[in-house]
Formats: sequence, structure tokens, C-alpha cells
Amino acid sequence: MSWSRNAGMVLTAVIAMAAGSWLSLSFNNSNQQNNNLAIQGNILPVARSIAVPELFKDDGSMFTNADLQGHWTLVFFGYTHCPDVCPTTLGVLAQAKQSFNSGSGDAGIDFPEVVFVSVDPQRDTVEVLHNYVRYFEPGFTGVTGKPELIEALTLQMSVVYMQAPSAPEGGDGYVVDHSSSILMINPEGKLYAFLKAPHSVDSITESVRTITERR
Repeated sequence: MSWSRNAGMVLTAVIAMAAGSWLSLSFNNSNQQNNNLAIQGNILPVARSIAVPELFKDDGSMFTNADLQGHWTLVFFGYTHCPDVCPTTLGVLAQAKQSFNSGSGDAGIDFPEVVFVSVDPQRDTVEVLHNYVRYFEPGFTGVTGKPELIEALTLQMSVVYMQAPSAPEGGDGYVVDHSSSILMINPEGKLYAFLKAPHSVDSITESVRTITERR
């Protein structure tokens, strides 16, 4: 990786972390008024519009703003070579979807669509993502694209990621450090809430139920 690329990624992380700090203050003020809500995370004071760049879904079709509209969506940023957080989170999301759809009291409420966006597009091709996300749940969608366009999306959504300089023993060159929050998009395609780690089936299903019923 070139020096300019490294510098760009550092700048991206700094900007995103600064945005995250500002959002945290806003969330804390907002949540003082909503401390009775059963949410493991934060609802934004004002839902944020997202402009999706030219990215691709794991079936080869374009991923656009239309894919985030008309339903709730849970978006998680990670990568297929991730040794722990990503497979664990996707596994929990798959179990949460099954639990939510089979549980009582959720009649008329659909579990959100799940979108997994790669922060390692160099290795995560459309084909690689297709096999990866469908291992956890056939209905999940993987998204990848050019590195600069992935970066543009993460900046809008206050997601931090950075390629580490080395990989663990036996690795294939590098690992990627990234945010562990799950982002919740409302049916208008706007960023509505952050669900914080550690994620569990109960925390996700309860947060989803509370947010969708509240709105």
C-alpha cells in the first residue's frame, strides 16, 4: 500500500472518529429523553440522508438507494477474512432473524433486511461475498465496490476502518480493523440508529422490535 493511500485511510479514520464523538454527544442528549426504550444503542436525533455511491451487490447487480427504501435495513461493515467479529455478528443476525420471524407478538412486523458491506474490496469480490453471506443466511445481501466508494459510504455513516500493517501468523497479508456497530436504516433510506456491540440475539430482536413499533 502506498504512503498516500495510508495517509488517506488515516485521515478517513480521524474524520469518522471525530464525527462519531459528535454523534455520541448528540445521542446522549437524545437518549436522556428516551431512557425507557429497550435499545442497546442510540437513535439519532434526526435521521440522516445517505447517498449510496456506485457499489455492487453479491449477485452482480448495482446497489442503490432504492435497496434501502420501503423497509427497515440493518447494515454491518466488515470483511470475509475477519477472524472473529464478522462471522460472530452475521451468525447472531441470522439467529435473530429466525427468532424474530418465529416469535409471538411480531405479527405484521418483518425483520429488517441485512446488508453486509465489505471494507476489504481488494479481496472481497462479488463472488467471494456471495458465498460468504449466504453461508449465514440466504436472504442476506453482500455489497462491495471500488475502495474510494466504500470509503465515501463509511464517511457518511460514521464507520471507522483501517488496514493493519501486518497479519497474524498464517494470514494472507493483512487484517482490517473496523467498527462493530450495526446501523439501522429506516424505510425512507435514512440512517436512523446505531446498535452497539456486544450483539446478541436478544439485544438485536428487542432493539428492532422497540424501534419499529415506536416509529
